[in-house]
Amino acid sequence: MLKATLRILALAFGLGLALSACSSVNPPTEQFPPLSFSSLPPYELNVGRIEVVSDFKSDGKYPHIEYDMPLSPEDALKRWVQARLHPIGRTGTLRVVIHDASATEVALKTDHGFTGLFKKEQAARVQMTLNVSLQMLDDRQFVVAEVTGKSERDRTRPEGQTLNQRDQVLYSMVDDLLMGFNAQVDPNIGQIFTPWLGAH
Repeated sequence: MLKATLRILALAFGLGLALSACSSVNPPTEQFPPLSFSSLPPYELNVGRIEVVSDFKSDGKYPHIEYDMPLSPEDALKRWVQARLHPIGRTGTLRVVIHDASATEVALKTDHGFTGLFKKEQAARVQMTLNVSLQMLDDRQFVVAEVTGKSERDRTRPEGQTLNQRDQVLYSMVDDLLMGFNAQVDPNIGQIFTPWLGAH
């Protein structure tokens, strides 16, 4: 009888450890699809190459979160360049200068008292900025034509979000940020870069 009781206790203890181990495993991180601009026709530019230069330097410390996102504004901008700007010439350069590609997240004050248990508040404010210049250079590397665009997004996040839910918000914001930037520069590329445009 004693042996049977001990065996039952041992099985229960082992089951408890197994359940504890399962609950401590982090949920799988959601994989987001590559940001696509396939619905936007590319610009064919009579230049030999397109170079991307970043003047933006994040210190990688709070409140900056560019390093802790499924897709940063700077990486998204580089994908936009690859998708929309195609060099078809032999000489000349289009230089894309990233002045700002920041993303910050600041905690908001919430009610930690008894009444806070009965309401869901906004826990953080996320802000993103994309400021970019498209510069057409001559053979001496002087700027002869320029298109600039700036896009900003601001959103709050509620309490209790999982890591995957937070990443979904950030990914959606970056997508929206790039669409805003594209809407700004698209008509100006067609006008200011007319001498360098091929088929569009």
